[in-house]
Amino acid sequence: MSDDFFIGWAPTPEPDRRFLLRAALGLVAIGAGAGGLLASQQAPPGPGQWKQGEVRTWRGLLVREPYPALRTLDLDGSPRTAFLATSGKLGVQGRLTNEMCGAVAVRGSLIARGRHAMIAVPDGDDWITLASASEPDLAEMREEDLGEVLLVGEILDSKCWFGAMRPGQGKPHKSCASLCLRGGLPAAFCAGPNCGEGSEAPLFLDAQGRAHGHELLSLAADPVRALGRLVRVGDVTQFRADLSNVARL
Repeated sequence: MSDDFFIGWAPTPEPDRRFLLRAALGLVAIGAGAGGLLASQQAPPGPGQWKQGEVRTWRGLLVREPYPALRTLDLDGSPRTAFLATSGKLGVQGRLTNEMCGAVAVRGSLIARGRHAMIAVPDGDDWITLASASEPDLAEMREEDLGEVLLVGEILDSKCWFGAMRPGQGKPHKSCASLCLRGGLPAAFCAGPNCGEGSEAPLFLDAQGRAHGHELLSLAADPVRALGRLVRVGDVTQFRADLSNVARL
């Protein structure tokens, strides 16, 4: 019996060594299994990507409302809208001067998910310059009312959902979404129970097609039901709904 008694400063008895080895291997196996099970239950991160290492110049027409954006042919040759953001959790509204209008050239990296696009611009003052006249059809932003809808989903910041964060939705993302929306990044409405898997999230605006204020923050990344209208402006689908018609579920 004295040979099997465990003393911390003495050599571990052979039976105890065997037990501790089996217990350690068992705990490793249980941890790996639990990790795999938890990972399998997580929502898909989505197909969005941020190509941070590929900074280039994009040319097009600067649009200021409802959020700063670039109307450009540089994405795929057709008139497309790429919203503008800083490399952090801020929009570019505070970095635009009155002289910045019309045709411009913008430096930045692309964040894209499906047909959604955003250009993250670098710090400093040389991210945007005036350019020669852009293509005439870039200015054509025909508005089409698609009708009233009742949508269930989440109000998110578009930068993260487009691909800056993966995943960019759900409760774990609530604080980040609130900071991004507070900083002036475009709000998006991700409909459906599996919005992490989708590639469509309309721009979320008020009933007049304007950006919501900070009263939107308390609803960010929570399941909500919203009554409003879908409107297509150019290549961008908007979901216009007053917050009085948005209810947390």
